[in-house]
Amino acid sequence: MLIVLCSGGHSPGVTTAGLALTLTWPREVLFAECDPAGGSVLSGYLVGHPQDRGLGEWAVQLRRGADATATLAEQVLQLNGPENRRILPGLATPSQVSSVQPLWSDIAETFAATAGDVIADIGRIGGADTPVPLLAGADQLLVIAQPTLRDLSALAPRLAEVTAVRGHRPSPRVLLAGDGPYGRGEVARTLGAEVTGHLPRDPKAAAVLTHGAGSERYLSRSLLLRAARSLGTKLCEQVAA
Repeated sequence: MLIVLCSGGHSPGVTTAGLALTLTWPREVLFAECDPAGGSVLSGYLVGHPQDRGLGEWAVQLRRGADATATLAEQVLQLNGPENRRILPGLATPSQVSSVQPLWSDIAETFAATAGDVIADIGRIGGADTPVPLLAGADQLLVIAQPTLRDLSALAPRLAEVTAVRGHRPSPRVLLAGDGPYGRGEVARTLGAEVTGHLPRDPKAAAVLTHGAGSERYLSRSLLLRAARSLGTKLCEQVAA
C-alpha cells in the first residue's frame, strides 16, 4: 500500500506526521521523504546517521539504469525496534530536484511494488515540481492541514485539483494536525471531503521528530504517537476491508 502525505499550501507538519505514523505503523513500512524542497530527517530525527544515502543517490542510480528495487534497498536506513521500519532520506540540496523530476513515475511504481507499506511525504503541493505521479498513484492520499482559516483556505482549491488528478482512485482525505477553532465535522462539511483523523499538538514529541532534541523515551507515551498509532491501525483496517 502506498500512502502519500502532503499539505495544501502551508507547513502543518507533514514530515512530523509521517514519522509519527511510521514509528507506530502496525506493519512493515518504509517512510520516504519525497519533498522536492528537500529532506530534513538527516538533520533532525536521524541526526548522526550516515549522510550518504537517500533519494538523491537513488535517483543517480536509476538514471544509470540500475535495478530500482535493489538500489532502493541500498539507500534506506533501518530503524531500531521489533518491526521492520525503514526511512529513505530526502534530497540533500534543491539542485537535486532536476535529476529526480523525470523519475517520479518510476519511483511511484517501485513504491507500489515494495514489500510492506510505503508512506511518502511530498510536502507542499501545487508547484511546478510537485511529484504528480505519486499523487495520482497513491492508494491513499492524506492532505494535512491545521484546523485554522489560513490553512483551510489554502487547502480548498488544492483538493479540487488533486481530486481531478486522482481519476478513478479514492478521493483525497484530510488529516488535521495541531490546534485550531474548527472541528472535524465542520471541516468535512466546509471542504466536502472526509476528515480521517486529527493529530494533536505535542511540542515535546514534535521536537524529537523534527530536531532530534529531547527524550525519545517520551515518544512512546506521547499524545502524538498514541493518536498516530490509532490512525495507522484504522488506515490498514480500511484497506483490508
